[in-house]
Amino acid sequence: MTDNPRRPTQNQPEQYLSVLRSQPLTATDLHIWCASLEGSLDERSHFLSMLSPTEKARADRFYFERDRSRYIFGRGILRTLLGGYLGMEEHKINITYDQDGKPAVESSFRDKTLQFNLSHSNVWAVYIFGLDRLVGIDIEHIRPLQDADDFAERFYSPRERELINSLSGDKKWDAFYKLWTCKEAFLKAKGTGLTVPINHAEISLSADGSARLVFVAGHSKPAALWRIETFHPVLDYQAAIAVEGHNGKVLFRQLAEPAAKD
Repeated sequence: MTDNPRRPTQNQPEQYLSVLRSQPLTATDLHIWCASLEGSLDERSHFLSMLSPTEKARADRFYFERDRSRYIFGRGILRTLLGGYLGMEEHKINITYDQDGKPAVESSFRDKTLQFNLSHSNVWAVYIFGLDRLVGIDIEHIRPLQDADDFAERFYSPRERELINSLSGDKKWDAFYKLWTCKEAFLKAKGTGLTVPINHAEISLSADGSARLVFVAGHSKPAALWRIETFHPVLDYQAAIAVEGHNGKVLFRQLAEPAAKD
């Protein structure tokens, strides 16, 4: 399911939040949002007003104005989405972080834990929301890398490297970034991020392009508990989600161009 609502401004929060209310998050659903981190000065001012003092201080530490603005948009959009799910004013939401930097909220959602994760690359951001199960998401800009072979040698398993080396051109980079985003989405869902080696997770890509987590630290049993899906949120960007458990449906919501599932 896809929608294409506009980003919220000071004059349009209700129109924006009505999209959340039209398809509430259920016990098994997963919501994925894609958003641009660019907009008007009024939008930026609106988002800045809802940030916490800590977030505002961090925004001020960015050297480049472009990066500062993207951070404000990214956090403001996150708070707007969280506010819609939790039924809270955005500036009152307390976002906490565990020892590895994974974000969480103290407030519950209908006596359930609202789990979420986010990722950004350049001007694009993606967000995932679910209930009572771990979720992770990652997005990367697809482009050739000069040190791709060395990178794969360090971070990919022998089977993953064999797959990449068997491909060329666009197919090679498609596989390269699918593997990377799947791995990182899984590690972010677990809350370890890149604090453990990314080859801790091994991904298998089938002929139709779908992805599956096959090994976690060399073991297949824990890998079978996870659902991995890949998609292209916008042209030339690869994204992936990792979800604890296999039930439920995925709903795509866009504050940007329509997303395309692989």
